Amino acid sequence: MEMGGPTRVMKWATRKYGRLVVAGVLSTSLMVNLTLHAGSALHYYCSYECLEALLTAPIFTLDHDAVLHLRDNWVDPPAPRGTYKPSFSLDQPPWTAKGNWGEAYTLIKNYFKQYEVPGTFVEVGAADGEFQSLTLWVEQQLGFRGLLVEPNPQAYQVLRAAGRSAYSIQACATPDEGHRQDLLWIRNDDVGLPPFLRQLQKGSNRLLRYVPVEDRDLGRAVPVRCFNLGALVVAALRSVTVDLLVVSTHGGEIDILRNIPQQIKVKVLVVVAAIVTGEEMDNLKAAVDRWGLAPALTRHDINVFVPQESIIHA
Repeated sequence: MEMGGPTRVMKWATRKYGRLVVAGVLSTSLMVNLTLHAGSALHYYCSYECLEALLTAPIFTLDHDAVLHLRDNWVDPPAPRGTYKPSFSLDQPPWTAKGNWGEAYTLIKNYFKQYEVPGTFVEVGAADGEFQSLTLWVEQQLGFRGLLVEPNPQAYQVLRAAGRSAYSIQACATPDEGHRQDLLWIRNDDVGLPPFLRQLQKGSNRLLRYVPVEDRDLGRAVPVRCFNLGALVVAALRSVTVDLLVVSTHGGEIDILRNIPQQIKVKVLVVVAAIVTGEEMDNLKAAVDRWGLAPALTRHDINVFVPQESIIHA
């Protein structure tokens, strides 16, 4: 739950001063002030445990200091435009004919080519920044500003070396509230697979919680820092509007969307995930309903949502 006011002060006091705050750095008068303002139910001094719980609560998602910390310490700058040199046609990438990817890519191109002013994009689960990227065309051909989010350290090194003209961050978009540390499961590389399948497998990393227990021995778990997607948007793009949002995390996509703050607006959404039941689709639609979006393309593993009026007038 997003919280503000005095509660935010207490949260940041803990972040900046650690347990010394509870141990005695805070004066008696400050403790009284924090307690009296924490809520109408706290009409008395908190016990040690109560005060510690208040001070260590999650940080408000779009806290100004949290956003600045992300911008100054986590987000990497884009490469100069023209640095990225693809070995294939951006209009016809080699994986266009694979599965439903090409259909989504074409839909995105046709929708955004009407833009007279470059927009913004965010791609969560960007992998190496090239293979089956659904944001590459709008960045390179239309000059969109963007953010690439990839938690896998090996993939992120390749992404940075590619020279994409977008901000990037080695982190995950958390499916939970606030910001936290989690465990990322990285699948072992099978060099015996054909190149295309090997690339797909390399991009199948996900948070450990979404890996079946019987499959966990096929990879390894590493700690990863996870941030709310809304905070990442504001930190990197200095905007609350995302013209194209792509989410491909192999688990937790709906929860990631649910926890984006109301201030963030999304114009076109692509969810790369297997939505196989009516209940899952209803949950996904409910998560994006606030943006006025409707499904324009729904397949087994890829789902594209555009403004409802675009479908009505199509």
